[in-house]
Amino acid sequence: MLPIRKFETVEEFEQALNGANELIFDGVENLTERPKDNDKQRDKYSGKKSTHTDLALVLSDKKTRIYYVSEYYNGRNVDMGVLKKEFPSDQLWFKKFKVLFDLGFQGVAKLYEFKELVIGEKKSRKSKKNPNPKLSPGQKERNKSVSRERIFVEHAIGKMKRYRILKNRCRLKCQNIKNRILGIAAGLWNYQLQLKS
Repeated sequence: MLPIRKFETVEEFEQALNGANELIFDGVENLTERPKDNDKQRDKYSGKKSTHTDLALVLSDKKTRIYYVSEYYNGRNVDMGVLKKEFPSDQLWFKKFKVLFDLGFQGVAKLYEFKELVIGEKKSRKSKKNPNPKLSPGQKERNKSVSRERIFVEHAIGKMKRYRILKNRCRLKCQNIKNRILGIAAGLWNYQLQLKS
């Protein structure tokens, strides 16, 4: 029931996925109290959310089962950075899987080998030659189709966040307890899924 929190080897990773062919990764940020210490404030501050957060990585499938939840990282980290720390690129983690990512994982194709990689299109940077960059209709359509496939991990995260301790700003100071709560919330959702099937 409980999701795995850390994979040591590729074999362990493949065994835990229990025959799943399509994997969907996403980051989840949970609000936390602003620390008093200045250095800790900088570490916890998320530019994306413009507040202090903890960040974790979630791995789900299209049935919204949560296979893996990373330990919490400070809010200043980004999804791609956490992926590189949790899944070192010198191993063939995803060679047998179709994997879906959002644009927070831009550049993942250069680091890992995939059976199939699905990721959206990003607008080019603003420049003098291109002061108003836009996506073409084809790129917009592709992004929509990627979003339709990826939505299941967002549902899984939403089911996990039914528990208000994850939804609201968490006032706990102990990181170990927060990590345990995150894993238990994901495990409770997996248990409910199993009861339905």
